[in-house]
Amino acid sequence: MIQRYYLGCPGWGLKSWVGRLFPPGTRSTEFLERYADVFNTVEGNTTFYALPTPEMIERWGAQVPDHFRFCFKFPRTITHDRMLDLPHGDAELAEFLARVTPLEHKLGQLFLQLPPAFGPAHLDRLRALFAQLPRAFHYAVEVRHEAFFDFARAALDDVLAAHDADVVILDTRGIHASLSLEHAETRARKPNLPVIPRATAAHPFIRCVPHETFAESRALAEGWAAQVAAWIAAGKTPYFFMHAPDDTFAPENAYDFHAMLRARADVGELPSRPGAPRQQSLF
Repeated sequence: MIQRYYLGCPGWGLKSWVGRLFPPGTRSTEFLERYADVFNTVEGNTTFYALPTPEMIERWGAQVPDHFRFCFKFPRTITHDRMLDLPHGDAELAEFLARVTPLEHKLGQLFLQLPPAFGPAHLDRLRALFAQLPRAFHYAVEVRHEAFFDFARAALDDVLAAHDADVVILDTRGIHASLSLEHAETRARKPNLPVIPRATAAHPFIRCVPHETFAESRALAEGWAAQVAAWIAAGKTPYFFMHAPDDTFAPENAYDFHAMLRARADVGELPSRPGAPRQQSLF
């Protein structure tokens, strides 16, 4: 079992994971339960596009153990279409929070992914949103405006720290070091922004998109393992989400990262994967 930090992937159910992360013959209805046998958190990106039904929420909560944490993304209607320009008591915001609330302690970070157009001039909207959000939940914010990686970084961090919210660190250096034509579309979709390791609250939140040949990202992953170990030693509980260009090998990447971190901190062991080791493994 993973200890002292949260490790997961973007989603829990690719069919290509059957026989590699999941035992052969695993049915799609069992994906979440089998995923939670290994990892203790997941990026809930589906809520960016549409809200799950109450029945889905109830089913998801029943399929995971008490220590598991869902990290749902705020709907794009709130973050992108309206750029946080919300009246007090906004119905869409209230519906999102009401929909996920039944998961209670199984909720981890609820995170906002803000568009590149959301810049320093909009920080008052972020402050106003935090004033509306229930303190019972934990929040994290990902920004993509270049100013927040330069002169406006301190202002952003101050807002987050004042509301006990974490900054989301998106690391796409690995995929942007690739020259693969197969993953050119993925590179085009992923922003290539500076990576500034820092924590504004108790749960640093990292989303890492490595090179399609993970060994090419070994130095980057080792750097994150050292940073996560340092945060753990400082009493923080980080969230680390390991991706892959098309997420096919995200579980293998996460296993390799956990092995790096285990060399630096007592974070428990992952169960053996049912599939054979991939080629070009780091270990």
